[in-house]
Order: sequence, then structure tokens, then C-alpha cells
Amino acid sequence: MDIISVKLHKPDPVIIKRALGILSAGGVVVYPTDTAYGLAVDAANEEAIGKIFIMKQRIQKALPVLVENIKMAQKYTAIDDFAMKFLKRYWPAAVTFILPSKQNLPAALTLGLGTLGIRQSTQKIAQALVASLGRPITSTSANISGAGVFYSGQDVARHFGKYQIKPDLILDAGEIPEEPPSTIVDLTCRPPKILRKGRVRIFLGRSKT
Repeated sequence: MDIISVKLHKPDPVIIKRALGILSAGGVVVYPTDTAYGLAVDAANEEAIGKIFIMKQRIQKALPVLVENIKMAQKYTAIDDFAMKFLKRYWPAAVTFILPSKQNLPAALTLGLGTLGIRQSTQKIAQALVASLGRPITSTSANISGAGVFYSGQDVARHFGKYQIKPDLILDAGEIPEEPPSTIVDLTCRPPKILRKGRVRIFLGRSKT
């Protein structure tokens, strides 16, 4: 488990390239997001997804992903005009939208539910990782399921240091702001449902006011 110091708002291309190499090889990278530290793997790599479930000791919960932009989201989810209005209105932000999956990612990611949780982050390191990989990365908290989330790379290292399976790389931006989790909105139903209230307030009516 390697730890590299990074600047929260200024990704170093050399460090991003190293993280990209790990992701491309099926490894696990800890990275800062706009809510807490997260665990990233290549969302198209079924074996890497399996590592996340083992690390988090998690079986019965699907994994959301980060995308670079709406264009990437359209490659992996079915977005109708109604849903598109929400994506354009709120992204990038700490908002995860549940959309119908095009099922071109491993079934292990979605547990075969036919839907995918997807969001576009505002965090520059997260953005750089997705853009460099050219595919979605997982967006799940860097912890064992049921444990608290972490806002420090060193805390993540101590947490996973107790277990046999560890992340391959931690991008440590130090202490990041303690923010609420992402808001989760199910856009597969009409009207949409807010499944989790979080950092961003969502208006389900015709306007934001």
C-alpha cells in the first residue's frame, strides 16, 4: 500500500499517470472526492470490482460510479429527455442519479438490478482519474461497510492497515472538508424519488425556485 501526497485542487499529471497505471491493471486507488475519501477501480473490470466487495466486506449493495461528463453517462445509461434535464441542471455536483443501465458494465457492479448509480464529481483529482482512464470509476467510501467515512488519507491507511487486503495506492490530500454524502435521486420512476438527502438539495418540481 503506497501513499502519495497530492494537492487537492491541482492534480499532478505524473501522479495521475501512476494512478492510471494501477487502475488499468485492475488495482485499487484511494482518492479524495467532494464528499469523503473513496475507493476507485476501473468500473469495467469485473475482477477489480470483486476486490472492492472483498475490501469493504460488502455483498448486497450495488456500487455507484463517477463519469467524466454527460456524454460518458450516455454510454452506460439510458437517459431520456426528462432525466437529461436533471443532469444538466445539477451536474457536476454531489448528486448521484439512478438511471437504467445499458448493461455494458459488469453485472457485479449493479448486482443485476438493471440500474446504475452515476454522478459527475466537482473534485479535480476525481475528474482527472476518470478522464485519464476514459471509463467510469467506482465511487464508494474508503472504509469497511458500516464503518464511518474518512476525511484524511492517513486515517484511511490506518483503517485498512488492519486488514490483509489493502488498497494499492492512496492519493493523500490531507484533511479534506467534512461534507454530507451525495444526494441520491432515482430517475427510473415518475415522479422521481429522493432516496437519500445529502449535500445538494434537489427540487423535483419544474424549477429550482
